[in-house]
Amino acid sequence: MIIDWQTSSHEPGSGTGATPFSQELTSQVQSHPRATHIPPAPPSSPLPLELMYLIIDSHLSHDPKALLNLASAVPDLRHRCWTHAFHSAKIIIRQREIERKKVTSNIDLFLQLLDRIPAIYGYVRELDIQDRGRLVWAQQSLASSSQEDMTTLSLLLVQTKRMSRLKSFRITTTITWSTLPIHVKEAFFAMFTSSTLSEIALSGILLPVNFLTLIKGLRTVDFQTGGVGPSVFHPSLVNHLPKKVETLKIRDRNPFSNPMSVLGFSSCSHKPFSLAHIKHLEICLPGRQLSSIQEGLQRCQKLELFKVFVGTAGGPPDPLKLDCLPSLQQLTLAADITNILDASCRFYWAIELLASIPTMSPLQDVTFLIRTPSLEQGKQCEWGLLDALFHLPEIAPALVGARAPEVGLRWPSLRSFNIIWCTARSQDIQDGANTDFMVHLPIFVPHLHVRGVAKMQTTYSDTYHNFWTYT
Repeated sequence: MIIDWQTSSHEPGSGTGATPFSQELTSQVQSHPRATHIPPAPPSSPLPLELMYLIIDSHLSHDPKALLNLASAVPDLRHRCWTHAFHSAKIIIRQREIERKKVTSNIDLFLQLLDRIPAIYGYVRELDIQDRGRLVWAQQSLASSSQEDMTTLSLLLVQTKRMSRLKSFRITTTITWSTLPIHVKEAFFAMFTSSTLSEIALSGILLPVNFLTLIKGLRTVDFQTGGVGPSVFHPSLVNHLPKKVETLKIRDRNPFSNPMSVLGFSSCSHKPFSLAHIKHLEICLPGRQLSSIQEGLQRCQKLELFKVFVGTAGGPPDPLKLDCLPSLQQLTLAADITNILDASCRFYWAIELLASIPTMSPLQDVTFLIRTPSLEQGKQCEWGLLDALFHLPEIAPALVGARAPEVGLRWPSLRSFNIIWCTARSQDIQDGANTDFMVHLPIFVPHLHVRGVAKMQTTYSDTYHNFWTYT
């Protein structure tokens, strides 16, 4: 949803019955079903503040229009409303003409709002820049309206230094770093010096990865397709050490890119991050690129949470061994096996990956996420291979009463093994096939069922649905 950040000439609370937003925005807000019964300008809250806080937190927290209208109507609730409304500010650049509000772009309106009401700076925790423009192959091909938006974007990025609580920055764009105007690049450098910024998510911008070392407090990095590019020389980065990030997410389904080498997972590549300090790693790659992370995993000795998502792109997945992760506690393993021709080998790949985890691993939670053409075909998978991992060896009489680790119990710390089965056939859910599948699943994996840690569910997932939505 695009938020119209347009303001009037009045500051909130200035004058009796003053409205802080334009009549146009007010009419849009009041047309919302949740906002229709809000009094126009009562002197104070119509209900006890505690009750109003509960209503805001439970029912309006994801409704910016209603929050802004309520904040203007009831000054006593302004802090609570603004906390939710500006927590994650979604800014649109390069809007199509049909989406623009008159002649002023969304980002211009937001910047004008900040200029009119500086107090809002302190409420912004997340900044989400979304590019609605077309692909750009050269700086000269930027339309005039796009160039104006780029200039306004640079002003906004510089102003992030005034956002005293800014924690996260996200940008999704089709303009790569090499085609950005120089003043926009300098604005990015200014934002990277923010003392509060700790999370960054990039998609399509191909930002040189070594530039992230400028972010002093960086802890979480999320790269989606085209988000990161190779390192480039910059005078201010000569002596920077690898960043000690805790969370690294790489979601790149492009079979022609190789993001893992850019991120330092191969021995011959630049090391922008210290892999020894990563505790949370998520990867979504084409199957044949999985081998590019094996060498880097050897250095992830503190890794506690690992998520692997493999789609049908890039051919059958390369083998992956997890016996090098002594601290692994949570594992999510997701595989799309809707391609009937290689479904069996993909399922076997998932089982082999589980089997590579040492028996005495501190593993506590496993999510096993598989997508098949239908639930009926899901029954045909080699479930015995999974169940064999939990088959207890024969216990000699002398070992009766011994502790579980002494009799070969796999992953003695395991608390849950969550099986999520996605069907690509929506009719399965409508016909109740999921109920039949759930009845058969414990029969397919009796040893896992007896272990008492299995949790099972079925769901529907279309072709374009992201795996990580379910985790």
